[in-house]
Amino acid sequence: MHKLSQSFAIGILISTVSACAPANDDAQRATEAERQQALRDSAFGSMVEPLDRARGVEQLTLDRKRELDAALESEQN
Repeated sequence: MHKLSQSFAIGILISTVSACAPANDDAQRATEAERQQALRDSAFGSMVEPLDRARGVEQLTLDRKRELDAALESEQN
């Protein structure tokens, strides 16, 4: 009886791990654009736009910081 329950537990574990493994089929993988569209269509869609704007502002800030760092470097030399 113990071997049967142990085999059953191992079977459940293997099926759970295989279900959680990433898909190898390219048709099953969604592109980044498809994922973003799915996120926009979900319940979290109202949060996507502010996050996109925040990423844009962050990129502008980093670009400006690089410009200032370059200006400071050229002043020191």
